[in-house]
Amino acid sequence: MNIKVIKDTIGLPEVQEIAQEFYFPMIKGVVDIEKGIIALGGEYHNDANMLLQKEEGCKQSDIWGFNIYTDKPKEEWLEYTSLINIRPAVGNRSMIVGDQIIRDKMKAIINSKII
Repeated sequence: MNIKVIKDTIGLPEVQEIAQEFYFPMIKGVVDIEKGIIALGGEYHNDANMLLQKEEGCKQSDIWGFNIYTDKPKEEWLEYTSLINIRPAVGNRSMIVGDQIIRDKMKAIINSKII
């Protein structure tokens, strides 16, 4: 399984290459909104989620899942949907990230990493 942790930047062609493994043109990813890093790839969001926790020391409370549709324009490609986003304890009762502040952080980090 090809999951890539991105601390700096990654080009769209490489993202599309990783996406080929499962859901091309869509790719699943997770973002740590405190450390400002993302992980892309895997069959499930939890694959990348566990990798960030194990290898980067990320906390579950800071990690949120998303999908990117690599064939869409950057202003339309992001979807804030993942099973790992269901967190009733913090008021997020669905797969979609409902908090606009968290969504804005996610978008800023993701869009700064994928060039």
